[in-house]
Amino acid sequence: MGQAVQVWKPKRGKRARTARTALRAAAICWCVYWSVLIIRIRYSAYVKRRAAAIAFHRLRDIARDCKALEFVSPSSESASENLTPDDNNFADLLALADATFVLTAHECKSSLPPNVRWACVKGKVVDACVPKHLEALISKHGYATSVSHAFIFMHAHLQGYRHATIVEDDANFSQSARDLIDDVRAVLQGPNDWSFIRLGYRPFFLEAQHKKSTELHLEDPFSCPAPCVCEKFGRSMCRMVEKGCDIRSSHFYIANAGVFESVIADLLDASDEHRIIDWFVLHRYSNQVYATSTVATQESLDIPRELQEGYAKLFTRLCVT
Repeated sequence: MGQAVQVWKPKRGKRARTARTALRAAAICWCVYWSVLIIRIRYSAYVKRRAAAIAFHRLRDIARDCKALEFVSPSSESASENLTPDDNNFADLLALADATFVLTAHECKSSLPPNVRWACVKGKVVDACVPKHLEALISKHGYATSVSHAFIFMHAHLQGYRHATIVEDDANFSQSARDLIDDVRAVLQGPNDWSFIRLGYRPFFLEAQHKKSTELHLEDPFSCPAPCVCEKFGRSMCRMVEKGCDIRSSHFYIANAGVFESVIADLLDASDEHRIIDWFVLHRYSNQVYATSTVATQESLDIPRELQEGYAKLFTRLCVT
């Protein structure tokens, strides 16, 4: 008969020391792993902050030297037609902010009422002022437009404006803004806890729901995501407390000075492929104020004006509480 195989067993004290050694080694490995991870995260954050600071200072220099922005004299006759309807209510609405900036590609072909302090911002000139080592910031149309918005924010920041209105020149205005004036004035003169006032917008989350099924129609039941719930106040406005709602378009809005620098940093972050003003950047900010009936649609959009207005009305019906 063969001999029985003897299984080696460490003595009780030695077994305990072996277990402690293994646990100690595992703890050391765990600490090293997390230390390296934290260092990498902090270093990445440092690199990102440094790149943002460099881009911020470079844009500051561009805003000072670039001739892309020109305040328009009320008596200027270079513009061929009014951007807004012949309605004093729009003039009064635009005059509420410290300044209004009209963003165009080449030349401002429209004018604003004489009582509005406004500047024409030429996007192509902004592009030409961007140095070669920062050309990645304008590598796509959406990025280039967003850099023009950042240029406006930087100018407003340098001038010490409390707020600024941005209008893209393809905005189509409705016939009246009478109901908005008192509410917008109340926001601008009230507690400084808001980020943006969105007067023209595109509730894309509703479009996304609509496109999921060809059988759906605008009258079919849709749901309002929790971040998109908007608390009504005044006659024609609501406040969206949460951030993260997919509402796009940046053709007509008012920005608070409190977000100028952070929005500039977001728009100049070349490592972020989502640095487009109305796609992901605006979504990151809470306490946005919306007009419950949009007063401006967008001409160069992939859906017609009637559908833009329809989605805006649906947003009001579903999400304004």
